[in-house]
Amino acid sequence: MKAFSFLVTIAAENLDTEVVVDSLRECLVDGLPEGTLAHVKADGIKNYSEQGYKVFRSRVFGISAKQAGDAHVSKVSLKETVGS
Repeated sequence: MKAFSFLVTIAAENLDTEVVVDSLRECLVDGLPEGTLAHVKADGIKNYSEQGYKVFRSRVFGISAKQAGDAHVSKVSLKETVGS
């Protein structure tokens, strides 16, 4: 017998973890061969600052700030910074 582990990360503003755990468990029970054992548990909630979330989103989901449309827009032009 082998045990296979999977890591699932869900990013949302608000989520009922019990509902997600139950949904994942149901999907596994319905989709796996008979006699397969599956264990699903919530592993905690990580709260990110705005910058921390942007870094997480980029690393885990591959979505850059530019792609998401929330990149920093400088209030100082490049000319002003170079000329100083």
